[in-house]
Amino acid sequence: MIRIVNIIFVLLLSIIFSQNTHTFIYKTKFKSLNVGTTQIIIKDYPTITDSDAKQKIITIESFSNKWIDLLYKLRHHSTLIVNRNDYSLLALTQKVQQGDYIDSYNATINYLDNIIYYNNFKDLTNTTKEESLIIPIEGKVYEPFAIVYYLQNLNLKTNQKHIFNYYAKKNIKSLKLEVFNTEDIITPYIKSPCYLVVPNSTSGDFLLKNKGEMKIWYTADSLQLPIKIQQKMRHGIMELLLIDYVTE
Repeated sequence: MIRIVNIIFVLLLSIIFSQNTHTFIYKTKFKSLNVGTTQIIIKDYPTITDSDAKQKIITIESFSNKWIDLLYKLRHHSTLIVNRNDYSLLALTQKVQQGDYIDSYNATINYLDNIIYYNNFKDLTNTTKEESLIIPIEGKVYEPFAIVYYLQNLNLKTNQKHIFNYYAKKNIKSLKLEVFNTEDIITPYIKSPCYLVVPNSTSGDFLLKNKGEMKIWYTADSLQLPIKIQQKMRHGIMELLLIDYVTE
């Protein structure tokens, strides 16, 4: 409970002192149909003991449109606290709704003891139950979406390879991202030559469930904006296409 209170306090502090904000708004498509919107906000904020921004907060908000809601309501909300320099994960909260199913959990990373404190609050049939775990880690871990936006800060070049250990709920896994040649990509926000970046599991297994795959396109310019994110799923392809990018 104390760790949860500390996370909430830090999040409130970020609202007061936040600056240097980057907002990405994506159109969510599935099988060429517009099914919703995804908004990702990245901002600097100070720690509890220092007024200078030492960390970043990343919020991810995804929701289906009103027509899809009539059939199958989809919601995703995540709040990440990451290291300002390398985007390694410090804490997160996440809530996902898929129809009647709701899953909500939080995690705090303790790098001094090399462990993750994990708490899951489940509400499957209007009955709440709590699951807590301590997960051992070796070195820094990352959240997948944070990796996408950390790469934006690197000088991408063809044939580069980047390896990360990432945290996914109860598991720590490793992935390799490869940078391929540029190709022209069109989104509602921009048409631009883009680097294609493809994540793969370092174990040789499929990165996502049901033999799923992922691709990310970054503009080949000084901003290196991730303007298109594509995920191959069991029943089709889901895409995030950038429709607006705002800095404050």
